[in-house]
Amino acid sequence: MARVRLHLDPRRYRSATALSSFRRSVARTAFFNIATTVTAGIAGIVIARSLGPAARGEYAAVTAWFTAAFTVGELGLTAATTFFVARDAHLAPHYVSTARNLLVASGVVVASAGMLATPLLAPENGTVAGGYRIAFLTCLASFLTVGYIASMQASNINRWNLIRISQPALYVATVTLLHLTGQLDLTTVVLAMSLTTVAQTAMAYLLARGQRLTGGRADFGLARPIIRYGTAQLASSVPILVTTRLDQLVLSLTVPSAALGNYAIAATLATLAGPLVAALGHVAFPRLASQALSSSGADRLQRSTVLAAAGVSGALTLVLAASAPWLIPTLFGADYRDAVTLVWLLAPGAAFAVCAQVCGDLLRGQGRPLAAARAQGAAAVAIVVLMAALLPALGVVGAAIASTTANGLALVMALGALRKASAGGSTPPPPPAQPLPQPVVDGLSTPILSPPARRSMYRRRNQR
Repeated sequence: MARVRLHLDPRRYRSATALSSFRRSVARTAFFNIATTVTAGIAGIVIARSLGPAARGEYAAVTAWFTAAFTVGELGLTAATTFFVARDAHLAPHYVSTARNLLVASGVVVASAGMLATPLLAPENGTVAGGYRIAFLTCLASFLTVGYIASMQASNINRWNLIRISQPALYVATVTLLHLTGQLDLTTVVLAMSLTTVAQTAMAYLLARGQRLTGGRADFGLARPIIRYGTAQLASSVPILVTTRLDQLVLSLTVPSAALGNYAIAATLATLAGPLVAALGHVAFPRLASQALSSSGADRLQRSTVLAAAGVSGALTLVLAASAPWLIPTLFGADYRDAVTLVWLLAPGAAFAVCAQVCGDLLRGQGRPLAAARAQGAAAVAIVVLMAALLPALGVVGAAIASTTANGLALVMALGALRKASAGGSTPPPPPAQPLPQPVVDGLSTPILSPPARRSMYRRRNQR
């Protein structure tokens, strides 16, 4: 009987294996994203029902300014750390240590600036001012966590997911306990956010240590490529902050707290599709950065990612819009009925925003953070102009229209940049950092990745 041999193309086999692994990682990440959204949603419902629209608006103002401070202060180093740990895994501990030192210095500056700005943000309300001070101090713990979390995204995405869900899970448990004991108010809810962030920092360090991502040496030679990439990323993340948070930042200073409370609830519900869709970009970014895929495999990955993001976000947006009239009063109470119309206006913009975020992750994975930055920069300019034109006449409705229009522009431009990058072929990514200086022993360059080991080698050489 003739023996039949099957000849498999190794390139096709590797591509199929990579795509299957990608799908599994996306499914796991999407699960954790959904779990994070559910836990955060439960906390949001408890807070909204306990505080009421006015205090909920004050809390929205505190978290909006905290997000703004964190986005500017992290200097784009989250994406930079993920990129270089994926690209140069053998230098991962040193990248993490370098990013940590940069972020601690930035955290001190941000916390100090926040303390100075607090009297301007809450000139007549001591309780709200106290919330701002707690939030700005929390930036220090948040920045300390960034390097560990970002490196885990590149090296072990399962542990990365575990770290991400830890803070929301602890937060919802703490908020629920405060509610049941009658202690939930603006001050305690901000304290809960701060303490659970500190707990997440400790967990991130322990998991990163288990992954051997700690114990590195901060190095100026590594700082330069990290800062260069981070600066390009910051040029994208700041416009994203403008398009996603400018509305609430401005409303916190111009409208009553109750109106901002309704707007914050609508904005939160509008982004329900975000965590599920964002999982696509979270997994694709380090895959593309590692350059493990062939050119055709990378193209297929990008195409399937964009199509999946558009389909999932569109379907979930339609479901949310249809269910908003009964969902909001049921979950949050009759005081939040004004949020229904705002959900209808904000939901399409939220779908545009998360799809643009996925496109940005694909561009950053190719080493093109400036291409993503240009799309978000144009959207930031658009929302500033539209807010100035619509807010005086339409109030929160004008802010919602401005937000959706700007996010739509960001998506159009991000898709154009992605299409141009695919048509022109991938350009060389930023060059990897030069390895740390290595001692030379007997004419051979010997890699030493820890200061104690380096001192031991020098000691043995001097004894000869």
